[in-house]
Amino acid sequence: MLSKDTQQAILRDEEIYRLIMEHSRDLIRVIDTNFNYIYVSPSHETLLGYTPDEMIHTSGLDILHPDDKEVAISMHRQLVSNNISLDGLFHFQCKNGKWVTLETRGKTLIRDGEIVGVVTIGRDVTEKERLEKDLSEYQKRLEFLAFHDSLTRLPNRTLFFERSDQAIKDAKRNGYCMAILFLDCDDFKNVNDAFGHYVGDEVMTELGRRISISVRNNDTVARLSGDEFTVLLPYIKAQLDVEEVVNRILESMNRPWRVMGNELTLTVSIGAAIYPVDGVDTEALIQHADSAVYRAKKHGKNTYMF
Repeated sequence: MLSKDTQQAILRDEEIYRLIMEHSRDLIRVIDTNFNYIYVSPSHETLLGYTPDEMIHTSGLDILHPDDKEVAISMHRQLVSNNISLDGLFHFQCKNGKWVTLETRGKTLIRDGEIVGVVTIGRDVTEKERLEKDLSEYQKRLEFLAFHDSLTRLPNRTLFFERSDQAIKDAKRNGYCMAILFLDCDDFKNVNDAFGHYVGDEVMTELGRRISISVRNNDTVARLSGDEFTVLLPYIKAQLDVEEVVNRILESMNRPWRVMGNELTLTVSIGAAIYPVDGVDTEALIQHADSAVYRAKKHGKNTYMF
């Protein structure tokens, strides 16, 4: 067993630290107070493609992503002003043009009581960052699909009921009316039979778009299922407000339809229900509007009923 004096002598040997730095997979660098590299570990060539000789005496900002430069300058300024350690996440451009992400820790470098620069150790977390980004995007997609129709990207039944329930609470609290429209395509089965389900899906998407551009800014258009859509009008002064929206929707449907090179005719029947006259909760209002749709179809379709 080595004596304590021998152990301490080894730890004081600069050769030990040189070997550690030169064989570390982490990117170790020494940066002077002017932000220029004065030492760069060989691991830079493996990850970034630059040899230490190519990097020595160049600016620490040269291959740093533009979005990271302000943070890096601030971090360097703090490190050369105080004896501290700081952590950061930075993106560097490799010699081949690709970008890598380094989780970096910086420590003030002091010699003879004077701050002479900064030592930084960077660890490659590019893959970790990519996986975290992919996971975040996947979670956002799941959250979106939980409340939206996957075909039309419109709110689904769950989100529609949530917004309608809130609109009813607001209307009750403030003493005004709101309304729900129920829309059903007339003879949509004929479209699927004649042109196929792929064209039918495109028709549904276009139908949702036409409804959406016909309503007011604060209204909600949702696809409940199949060819059934609903519209939430969270605030109305009178039945006339509902009729104006309904007529705009019917007019948009009567414009020419050309989907994937196919010309077709499509109309909708609309049922309307007004809170609190026709119901005091979302389910009751939708049931009333659904019954009104049935009456509209009985009266020749391409029309609306209350």
